[in-house]
Amino acid sequence: MVAVKSTAFTAKEYPEIQLSGHNIMGVVVPKISSTGVRKPLYERGYGIIGTNAYIDETADAYEDLVEKIITAAELETTMKRLLNEIEKTKRRVNALEFKVIPDLISTMKYIRFMLEEMERENTFRLKRVKARMRD
Repeated sequence: MVAVKSTAFTAKEYPEIQLSGHNIMGVVVPKISSTGVRKPLYERGYGIIGTNAYIDETADAYEDLVEKIITAAELETTMKRLLNEIEKTKRRVNALEFKVIPDLISTMKYIRFMLEEMERENTFRLKRVKARMRD
């Protein structure tokens, strides 16, 4: 246990993480890239002679874990943003389907009814005008 702790203190460089974004169907999601996570044995900062194979395996497993955590963070953030956009779109579709479209249909029916009524009134007026012109 002491050997693992002392070997852990020899790590002088930390992984660097770069964030950028890319567009998926109009949603900007993060793209996380990292450098310096996986290092060769001679760059880890501890002596090969003073340690055993378990420490090397532990360092490899730690590097794998860090890479997987970075990938998981990118995927989780992407999924959350996409789910939020899906929910927004779903609310908009429901508003259109259950409020806006029915209102437009009822307005269209009202306008059609009023136009038919105006046509009937005009027809009646024309008949009256023709009747007066004959008299």
